[in-house]
Amino acid sequence: MADNWQITLNLGEKISGRDLLVLLEKIDEHGSLNRAAEAAGMSYRYGWDLLKRAETALDTELVVRRTGGSSGGGSTLTKEGLLLLGHMRTLQREVQGQFAALLTSQAQRQTTGYLLLASTMEPVVTGLLDVLEQRYLQETGVMVRHIAAGSGQALDMAKAGRADIVLAHAPEAEESFVREGWGVFRLPVMTNKIVFVGPRSDPAGIGTATSAAEAVERIARSQAVFVSRGDRSGTHLFEQKIWRQAGLDPEGRPWYRIAVNTLGNYGLLRQAEIWGAYTVVDRASFVAGYRGDAL
Repeated sequence: MADNWQITLNLGEKISGRDLLVLLEKIDEHGSLNRAAEAAGMSYRYGWDLLKRAETALDTELVVRRTGGSSGGGSTLTKEGLLLLGHMRTLQREVQGQFAALLTSQAQRQTTGYLLLASTMEPVVTGLLDVLEQRYLQETGVMVRHIAAGSGQALDMAKAGRADIVLAHAPEAEESFVREGWGVFRLPVMTNKIVFVGPRSDPAGIGTATSAAEAVERIARSQAVFVSRGDRSGTHLFEQKIWRQAGLDPEGRPWYRIAVNTLGNYGLLRQAEIWGAYTVVDRASFVAGYRGDAL
């Protein structure tokens, strides 16, 4: 396999993820947008425009500029900018490794004695899969390599023959997967709960709602911001089920936003905090992954 390839991720339709990643790295390194653009091999005008478009797309400030003074001015990444840089580095490495695994054929996997697991994001980012895969290797001598994706994407990979096993959290989709003959059997291995999270001020008043359907009805009625993963993950499929139960279709409403390029439910929680929005996530992700105090 050739080694001269690289996966690049874009933010939105016209924002180069590779360029943005390099620019943020250089700003963090040099403390100056001008020097960062030069070190990244791009013009100052392009770097400035790229940064502004990214901030508009994310609706958050990524860089703080200082002018004059004894320090001579410069640019530094905000807390959100540093967080985005960390997520982009992690996501770039993850996707690069996943794509390398996909280039390995089924025959090669059998020859080298390892299984390819398509897993929902949370067991990957929490480190759970690393522990399970190591234990499985010790007990069986068979290596397991994983690819992180939303539940819908993971099941699609298995349908295309690009994964041997799927670890997902979308029960109805999993049952259809087996019923249609794509899988041999479905084995429940753990349970979780889906919970609503939102601003502590609770502008839609969902804290006193008696059902999930009533909660989304109040959100829609108050037009409070709601952020969705929108990616056919198990979390997204469950969220869609709640809207259907309430007889509502939020698609296209100005208060209903899609979180793009997020790293699973951890990224969704961070985006909800930035926008002051409601969302639904699995309880384990909220307990283990949220470190703020706004939700």
